[in-house]
Amino acid sequence: MCRFVAYLGEPIVLDEMLFLPDSSIVEQSVHPQLLSAMNLAGFGVLAWDAASADPERPWTYRTPGLPFFDRNLRSLSRKARATALIAHVRGVVLSDREVVDEGNVHPFRFEGVPTALAMNGDLEDFPRMRYDLLGHIRPELARQIEGTTDSEWLYALILSQVADPTAPADPDELAEATVRSLAIVREVRARHGLERQSAVNLVLSDGRCLVATRFAYDYGWYHEDWTFAGRERVNDFTTLWFARGRGYACHDGEWGVGAGRPESSIVIASEPLTHDRSRWLEVPEYAMLVARPARSADVGLATETRELDL
Repeated sequence: MCRFVAYLGEPIVLDEMLFLPDSSIVEQSVHPQLLSAMNLAGFGVLAWDAASADPERPWTYRTPGLPFFDRNLRSLSRKARATALIAHVRGVVLSDREVVDEGNVHPFRFEGVPTALAMNGDLEDFPRMRYDLLGHIRPELARQIEGTTDSEWLYALILSQVADPTAPADPDELAEATVRSLAIVREVRARHGLERQSAVNLVLSDGRCLVATRFAYDYGWYHEDWTFAGRERVNDFTTLWFARGRGYACHDGEWGVGAGRPESSIVIASEPLTHDRSRWLEVPEYAMLVARPARSADVGLATETRELDL
């Protein structure tokens, strides 16, 4: 479940990403186009502004409420600027066992750690495997876990595979840490005999780079009585899309990046932010997208797609 959007590039006003597109991330909390469920369990956004005071620290807003009706969020988003962001609306199954509170709202960012994470998906029967992961997580990071989500544990697991989680992210190291973490989870799942579909679409950023995955364990293997997943065969929540180009603005009535080079901005999202998908590309299944500032000023942003062979 859940939906996220991430951005890296030229300065934008948050309203242009969160509210103004016809299928914005806030709109997707109640009217997602590629999901057969609403996302009513919280909203969060981290936004970095390279021109702000203390640019390493992102502008942060997290609430267990609905962004669709949040006047404070709308007011702030009309003023706040960003050169990078991650925003997320959380969806959960209808169950009294789900915990809807601020501690479970994405994106996750531990104190003293520049890298943040949001996730779209869920790990089957996570409580059975949760504590198997502790042996792979650094104690100082495990102590910062506040919520009950599989996403926050995955965040701590990925950070634990990085040499220095408190340092600015190296996109290659972050990508490799993500792959190692997905492999660890696969081993733990096998140990417990967990073999039902579990989507793990992730996006990570420290405001300078982006790493995103489109990945699912045992895709297509559903519980016989799990009707929610059955419906998702039509609207597949494991999708991931991106658009890259010159800047970000309203082009012909549609918000998004413009055509031309050098490419200076990229948007990555669970689903396109516009009803017109012609300007969007779908990330291949079992793939990772890595975006970073290019070495040459003539290029702007460098992006690459890597195969996830796990």
